Order: sequence, then structure tokens, then C-alpha cells
Amino acid sequence: MSAINFLTKRINIGIILISSLMMLVVINLPFKAKPFGDKDSFFDEAKSMALFLKGEVGYEQVKLTKAPAPVFIYAPSFMFTSANPIDMDLWYRGVAINFILITISLMLIYRAARNLFDEKTALVSILLLFLFPIHFYYVLGITAEIPVFFAASVIAFAWSNVYSDPLRFSNWLLFGFGLWLLIMCRPNALLILVLGFLVLGYSFFKRKDFLVTFGKRTFYTLILCGLSCFATLKLASRVNENKKVYDQEGLFYFVAHQGRYQFREEPFDFRFWDDDIRPDSKDYKNWKLKAKDLDIYRIKTGKTNSEVYREYLINDILEHPFTTTRQFFIKSLFGQVYIVNSISPQNFHLGPLKGPFLYWAFLFVVNLINILIVIGSLVFLFKTKDLLKYWPLWSITLGLLLFHGMMYMEPRYMFPARVSLYLMSAAGLYSIGWVRRKMNFISKFVFPN
Repeated sequence: MSAINFLTKRINIGIILISSLMMLVVINLPFKAKPFGDKDSFFDEAKSMALFLKGEVGYEQVKLTKAPAPVFIYAPSFMFTSANPIDMDLWYRGVAINFILITISLMLIYRAARNLFDEKTALVSILLLFLFPIHFYYVLGITAEIPVFFAASVIAFAWSNVYSDPLRFSNWLLFGFGLWLLIMCRPNALLILVLGFLVLGYSFFKRKDFLVTFGKRTFYTLILCGLSCFATLKLASRVNENKKVYDQEGLFYFVAHQGRYQFREEPFDFRFWDDDIRPDSKDYKNWKLKAKDLDIYRIKTGKTNSEVYREYLINDILEHPFTTTRQFFIKSLFGQVYIVNSISPQNFHLGPLKGPFLYWAFLFVVNLINILIVIGSLVFLFKTKDLLKYWPLWSITLGLLLFHGMMYMEPRYMFPARVSLYLMSAAGLYSIGWVRRKMNFISKFVFPN
């Protein structure tokens, strides 16, 4: 009965209907997410796992090379196909899973905002989600973005319930599951656990009330989540044994090396990092030249690839502290800037309208809305009197900023933080007088009682 009530609430029906309309708009945009993601990534691995479970391929085809959770999510839906499905058959099923997950996520975000703040702030969060619907863009790609967005939504919703009823075991279980799912979709979000322990340490000295109410259960949840993540990654490594897979350590250093040259001498070159889009870039050229130098050094010294890159990265950071600091802040800014790289300004179109002017006007509006969301979040963080109450929200954003600000940044890497931004921004914007008056007027039509 509760599930039926959940789906028949007025706000849920509105979310489902508007989400369906938004998908129709996104489908007709001139740019789209990669339908199958990167090569040999989540789509291919989920396909292999599904075929293995059906008995169509051998165990040697099953791999879990990056993050295992998206593979676990997509593989079951891929099983309900013919013996030899074409990729588009699987893509349709993956998109259906994504749409279900994103719709549930919006419902969870609304409830999290209602529990943490109030009904009208929750309405602001939903309006922001539809005003800046970047999440619908990712629905059309079989990638980690939608599963990780769902995980962040589960965390926000579960914590809102934990704060309301800290003694209920199911609330903590859901919170722990959300943390596990987030990290298993994006292992670079592991810093959220570290920040959680720092919160506990701070509360020990400054907020005994928080520690008494939430400390022990938060500690156990973080420990169990960390152990679950470790066990899952060990399982993935066992699956990958004796198979040709990505070298995870090597991939880490490869990406970190990219990050050392991102915005190094061209601090505001926001073009995508690849051969087709920025072959003339000074930073891009220097990155490739340094990779060749390091390879020559590896051959001369006989050191491993990881040893060579680790040595270089540590020395480069220590030798260029100002450059590293500047890069960190520019990367943090870049993580909130949205640029269409997959289509040139000349080929950009929306319906009958097309051309460079429309391209730049579109980007201006999109980024203006996003700036509004970021400003709302900052207003909230400066005005709230109890940051500990919202630590899972800001810790997701801070953890990703710290990791990718020091490593390599793309806006999609900050995508899980959008859940936190929508919630905090809704509260921040609603605290502004004229926004509150407008929302109070609109809410009369949404909440007639």
C-alpha cells in the first residue's frame, strides 16, 4: 500500500509527466551522450555478464575493470533479449533502466528536501531540476552517470530520514547502501568516507550533541561501507584474474599525468582533452611530449611505469606549488562549466534555428542557470547554522572537488554532486525574500490544502 501511495502522490505524478516531456526534448537535441559510453566500458561489460549468465559466452568474457555497480545494474535488463541481441536492443533496455532510476531519483530528492527543510523548499529543488535538466541528457548513455546520480539521491533521502529518526535501523541501512553504491559507481568518491570520519572527529570536540545522537551509528555505517567497498573491489579483482584488463594503477597515473598539464599554461582553455578537439593546444602538446620523455626514462632506468609516473608526479607537485594551487581552483571552476564539444557552433541547431549565435546563446543560458544554482548553494552554506546536519550533502561535493581538483577534471566527474547542489541551492534561494514570495504564490497551485 505504501508503494502505491508513493506513486500516486500529486507531486510524483507531476514528476513522472514532466520527466517524460523532458525526455522528448532531450531526444531531439542536436547533441547527445555517447550511447555506449567509452570503449570496453560499462555497456560492454554488462553485455558480457548478461550473456554469461544466460550461458551464451564463457566466464573468460566477464570483466569488471572500472566500477562494478553500473555493470550490476545494467546486466539484469540485458538478459531479457534474444540469444544474439544487437547493441541497440540492449541500449533501449539500458535507457529504460536509466529513465526509471532518474525518475525515482527526482522523487527521492523532493522527499529529502521536504524532510530536511519543508514542502516549499522541496518544490524549489524540483523546479531547479527541471530548469537545469542535465540529468536527462545522461539518460541516453549506458554509463555510470545515472546510477551514480541515483546513489547520491538515495544518500540524501536516507540521511534525511536518519536525521528525523536516528534510532531506526532501516534508515541507516539505506544510508550505508547509498554510500556503497556511490563509491562502487565512482570509486573517486571514496573521500566522502574520510570526510565522514573528520565530521565525527570535529563533533567529538565541538558538538557533543551530534556525537551522542549520531556518532556511534555513523561510525559503524562508515566502517561497514568501507569494508563492503573493499570486499566488492576484491571480488572484481578475482573476476579479472588472468584476463586482459585495464591496469588500474597505470590508469590512475595516466589520468593524474593528464591533470598535471590541464590548465597549466593555458588556464582558460576549456576545450575537451583529445586529439580531435585541441591538437593545437600548448598544454596538450606538452603533455604528450612529457609522456614520451617518461617512457624513455623508464626504458633507461628499468623502473616500472607506475614508479616512473609516481616519482614524476610527486616531484612536479612539490616543484610547482603555485601552479598546482592555481590549477586546483581553475579545475574546480571548470567542473561547473558546461560546453558542447560533440558538435561545432556552425552545425548547432534547435528546430529550424541554427548557427554559432544560437550555440553561444544556448551555452550562456545553460551556464547562467547553473551559476544561479551554485550561488544558491553558497548562500545556504554561509547562512546555515548547522553544517553537521547536512554533512552528507556538502561532503559529496567537497570530496569530488578535492579529488578531481588535484587529478583531472571534467564536468561529468562532478555530476554526482548535482544532487547536493540542487538541495542546498533550493534552501539557499528560498531564504531570499523575493524568491520566497514567488514560491509561496506558486505553491498555492501545487499544494491547494
